[in-house]
This record gives sequence, structure tokens and C-alpha cells, in this order.
Amino acid sequence: MKKTIVVLILIFICACAPQQTLKKKEVLPPPIVSAIPTQTPDKSIVNAKKELKPLFGKLLSDVTTSKQSFNPSQKQETAVSFHLAKPAKITLNVYDPDLGLIKTIVDQQIVERGKQTFVWDGKDPDGRVVPDEAYFFTIIAENQSGAREIYDPTTFSGGEEHDITVAKINPLSQTITYKMPEMGRVMIRLGIQGGPLMNTLVDWQPRVKGMITEYWNRKDKDNLVDIHNNPKFKMIISYFGLPENSVIAFGNKSLTYRDYKKTIAAKRPLKKKRMTSVVRFSHHYQLPRTMDYSPDLRMTFSNTQGKDEKGVPILKGKTLVKVVLDEQDKLIFQNQQFEICFFLDYKFYAEDESGYTPFNWVWDLSNVAQGEYLLTVNISGFKDQIGVLSRKVKVVK
Repeated sequence: MKKTIVVLILIFICACAPQQTLKKKEVLPPPIVSAIPTQTPDKSIVNAKKELKPLFGKLLSDVTTSKQSFNPSQKQETAVSFHLAKPAKITLNVYDPDLGLIKTIVDQQIVERGKQTFVWDGKDPDGRVVPDEAYFFTIIAENQSGAREIYDPTTFSGGEEHDITVAKINPLSQTITYKMPEMGRVMIRLGIQGGPLMNTLVDWQPRVKGMITEYWNRKDKDNLVDIHNNPKFKMIISYFGLPENSVIAFGNKSLTYRDYKKTIAAKRPLKKKRMTSVVRFSHHYQLPRTMDYSPDLRMTFSNTQGKDEKGVPILKGKTLVKVVLDEQDKLIFQNQQFEICFFLDYKFYAEDESGYTPFNWVWDLSNVAQGEYLLTVNISGFKDQIGVLSRKVKVVK
């Protein structure tokens, strides 16, 4: 049976008083606060940007794309159309979300007046299918008298953050459905109110305009417990808009965007910077896609009493809990400072507001009753990247 979830605007991270060492608390869990900052420019900057004139519209106009998404691995293509008031020399480029040049489709080609259409096959200059991501186009038109117009959608669109306030969870089909009012980059976080973030289901991934279906088995990130049935279950869905006429490429199962940017596309030229009339950028819009994601964690226990028949670590007395970043994330997050919070059966247990990884915590179990528990750690970066990990443990006396 479908169930309507009114999404509350909350973030499942700790907001504890500053401390230098990890310490257990005997107080209520800290309040949940928003950790998705948005830039608020001063009035002079806002007014200046509002007065920017469009860079196109007389010579070059009516720019559209044929589709919102396509699968270049299946030889699908997308088309870019525009109208020219006069014959002009055209340059048409494709860029990735970090403003790196992906391909020049047309390079200073003389094009006649009227409606024009060019096709992109979803490949880079080497004929390689691009990784799954959102891409956008720029067009530079110059007529015979030397007048230039530039279509650069980043100068007037994209970046504004919004919340999706209504979504439907269907336990039978294990889906979450919601409506996107525009193309955007989506984040879905699932957790416990007053407690931990348990799962980042969608981590700032691009989505098309319209009804969206996400698949979710109702469990935490590590598939240990059903968090949907928890009476304090909460979900937030946020997004920021993509530049106008963006297209989402999908279907590449052999190459991720992060790997592509680190290797093949590492030295590609960047798009020229231009002033924008958008005044309320999401903090996440301005972060590189290669760095703005939730890191994976690993957690180990020393001085254990072995494992039970289900493979759950048996703990007694004092044990050393070690939390480290996954190997692939170390280069990006290793030297960053984190707020590290531990939760026991969803209840706030201990924290360090200025920790680094690898993080070692000597856990004194003398005040923990015998039994099986769910230990969850949230490692929160100060740019709102949150690593999540849960493990079941068994305490004996």
C-alpha cells in the first residue's frame, strides 16, 4: 500500500557542543540542524548580477535539446537546435558539470540563417562513450560584421537549491516516487529523527524533469535493519537545478565519472568563466563532482571475544574501535577535519567535533548492558559530506 511521506527539512548529523576528545554524554541527543549552506551575497553583488544583460537573443536564439537523457552505449544521440537571425560563424561545445570540455561539435563553422540542428553521439574526442553524468552545451555565434553572441546556460540558470516536500514510499514495490519540477541534481537522505543518518540513497545525482522513481529496500546503507518502520524515521529530498538544456548520459557500466576526470579528462581545458545572474547558488553546486560525495567507511574492533554464529563481533570490557576511510576515498578526504558521532541503537552515544581519520576510540563497555546492539557512526565533513556505517555488536559480561 502506498504511503505519502511529508518530507521534513532536516539533516541527520550531530550538532554537539565543541569538544576536543571523544566523550560519552548523559544528556538528550543534540538537535538536528541544517548543514546545507547556501551563499547569501551582499546587496551590492545581488543588484549587480540582476542587472546583467543576456549574452544572446538577437543573432542567436531558441536553443533547445531533443531529449533530457540518452544512452550513448546503445548508440543513442541527442540533438541541439537553435535559430540564427543571420549567417554566422558557430562554435558548439559540450562541457561536463565541472566545466571541463568534453567535445567540440562545431568549430568556427559558417552556418546559414534559420533553424539549425547538430547532433552529439555522447562520445568524447577519442570516440569514447562518456561516463554517466549531466552535460551542457555552449554556443558562440559571430556574424559577418563581427558581432558575437554567446549561449552559456551557466550564466543565467542552474544552481538554486530546493526541497521536494512530498514523496511516496511503496513498501511492496520498494520504491520512492517524487516529482522533479526541473532537471536537477538530487540528494536523498534517510535516517532517524534525533539520531543518526542511516542511508544516503541518492548522493547528488542528476535527474530529469518529471516523475522520478528510486528503488529502496527500506533498510540502512549496510542492509542490517528496516529503518522505514522505525517510528522516528525521517527522509529529506533536496535538489539544485542543472543549467538549462542539460542532458543526462547513462548506460556506461565500465567507467565512472570520477575515474574519467582523474585520468582521461584530467588535462582537458575548462570553460571560460562568465558572470552569472543566479544569486542563490547551492553550496554543493560549486563543489567538484569528483569531491562532493559521501565517503565510504570501514570499522573494525580490536580485543574482541570472537564472533557469534551470525558473525557478529563479541565485545567485553574495553575494545578499540577503529574507523577509517575506504582506500579510494583517502586521497580526497584523508586530511579533512570531521565531526564524528557514534549512536547505539539509534541513540546518540559519543562524539568528537574535531576528529581526523583514521579514528581510534577506546570503548568502555562497563556501563552497557549485555545484549546485541546496532552501532552506527556518522562522519560529517564541514562541506556536508557525510560518511555512514553501521555494525551489529554483541556485548557480554
